[in-house]
Amino acid sequence: MLFYKWLIKDLIKYGFEINPYDPCVANKEVDGTQMTVLWHVDDLKISHINSKHVDEFIKWIKMTYGKIGDVTTTCGKVHNHLGIMWIIASRVK
Repeated sequence: MLFYKWLIKDLIKYGFEINPYDPCVANKEVDGTQMTVLWHVDDLKISHINSKHVDEFIKWIKMTYGKIGDVTTTCGKVHNHLGIMWIIASRVK
């Protein structure tokens, strides 16, 4: 609970709004499109149409929380988390 409160405080300072229906989702408008952060305990998923903004957010996360412990990242379309393999499909326009 302490990490949750700390994360919420930091995300709000960074310009995010916490979703009123799901307290583990935060959104922010960046360059006219939505950036979303969702989390379970201390695992975060960050999404934005422009990967540059995701990279900037990851740098901020590492700067903010790297002093506590290692911050690891996984990028790409396939993720294995808690024994579940997630395959991220791109939307075709």
